[in-house]
Amino acid sequence: MKNKILFLLIITGVLLYACKKNDNDGPPSITSVRAIDSTKRDSLFVKAVPGTMIVIQGNNLGGLQAVFFNDTLAYFNPVYATGTHIIVTIPSTAQTKATNPTVPDVIKLVTNHGTVTYAFQLYLPPPYISSIALDNTGTVVTINGGNFQGIKKISFPVTGGPKGDTAVSYTINKTFTQISAVVPAGTPFADSLRVYCTFGTAAFSFPPPMTISSVSNENGTAGTTIFINGTNFIGVDKIIFPGGIAGTNLQTISVNKLSVTVPPGIAAPDSLRVSGILGKVAAPQLFDTYITHSSPGYLSTFEVQYASDNTGFVGWTGGYADAPTAATKYPGGNGAVSFLAQGSPMPPNTNPGSQGNPGFVQLNEVPWVANTATPVSGYSLKFEVYTANPWAAGEIWVMMGGWYGWHNYLARYAPWSTDPSGKFQPGGWVTATIPLNQFVSISGNAWDLKSFPSGAHPNLFSDFSSTALCFTIVNDQASPSIPANTLNIAIDNIRIVKGQ
Repeated sequence: MKNKILFLLIITGVLLYACKKNDNDGPPSITSVRAIDSTKRDSLFVKAVPGTMIVIQGNNLGGLQAVFFNDTLAYFNPVYATGTHIIVTIPSTAQTKATNPTVPDVIKLVTNHGTVTYAFQLYLPPPYISSIALDNTGTVVTINGGNFQGIKKISFPVTGGPKGDTAVSYTINKTFTQISAVVPAGTPFADSLRVYCTFGTAAFSFPPPMTISSVSNENGTAGTTIFINGTNFIGVDKIIFPGGIAGTNLQTISVNKLSVTVPPGIAAPDSLRVSGILGKVAAPQLFDTYITHSSPGYLSTFEVQYASDNTGFVGWTGGYADAPTAATKYPGGNGAVSFLAQGSPMPPNTNPGSQGNPGFVQLNEVPWVANTATPVSGYSLKFEVYTANPWAAGEIWVMMGGWYGWHNYLARYAPWSTDPSGKFQPGGWVTATIPLNQFVSISGNAWDLKSFPSGAHPNLFSDFSSTALCFTIVNDQASPSIPANTLNIAIDNIRIVKGQ
């Protein structure tokens, strides 16, 4: 028995030695590299992206000790390393010519019986640009995208600059996904910004198109200064008002903000337009709609105090300033206005019902849209507002219902709460916007609430049981108390519009 066991051990050793000898019978060699899925037609290749799993094929690859890609050591699992095949993942950190132009572009295998190299290129996917944005000066652009390794040049479509079209300087983040580049001096023209890298070129339209996001006062009167907010205001030379009338005193405050004085002579509403070397762009809302105030859509211009249509509001409620009075107390507006004023202190959590005249303004029930089956998404309640005193506490609630039955939907307007300074007093009339889908449903009567509730939002105009609104001042905060005669807020041109 002992002799038989000894014989089997000898035979096993001989077989293992033979196998090992077959694995190492001669110097190691690499014949090809392929993908894991050998059925693919293009499974054999001579280059790959770092992070790719590959199969190295060859002869006499046993006794593997190390695998290198461009001198970057790769981990390998001995289970997947035989005399003819090695399965390994190229390190994601492996060098390419984009990061080091002197890399050898080889795979190197080190075995216990020799070393072998194989020409194999590591490359990167081509760069791409997803978006760009100019800073406030218009001279630095942020380029977002990916694969920005090995940048050779960044060019811009400009002419006449002293240093041509190449970026003056640039920096790139550690993940090669964002570039900050200084735009060369010169006159820009519409073409593409280009980022040239070792493994390709990325392009993106430049200069980016101008956009107008908002106008500070959409019903500005002649002689008043308004601000236009947007993006990419480069080379702006004209602001065109309804009727093709150019504004005066144009100032470029930043690449995202302009100021201009409203000219006289506007006779009908139209879109305000910004014009410059990049073309023209129109504001998303009409300018000076107070001139025609068509229905449906306009809820009140307050031209007539006791009118029952969209020029007035319900009878005796609310504060009212005729045109001469408004011109003195709330200058720069469109004639007569309503106002919300507070004569006595407002303790914390003061409900709307505690405010008498002129603490609330009830509007007439007039049409909002022609078809009440229309979704409210994309529509907003807008009005112009003037604050006679700094506004740093208290809110305007917009209650929906009618004749003290304010039990349908509710919205809150408190612009001071989002102002970095903690107070709101823009120094003139400005446009307020409340998207209709931000109204919340309420149970009970809003008249009795002492803090703003949570609730469901409307979907269709038919969700509103009434088109009558009430604007009222409220202190819905737990603190502080608002001293007497603090809130004095004028309101005009209340309307429902499509857009923001």
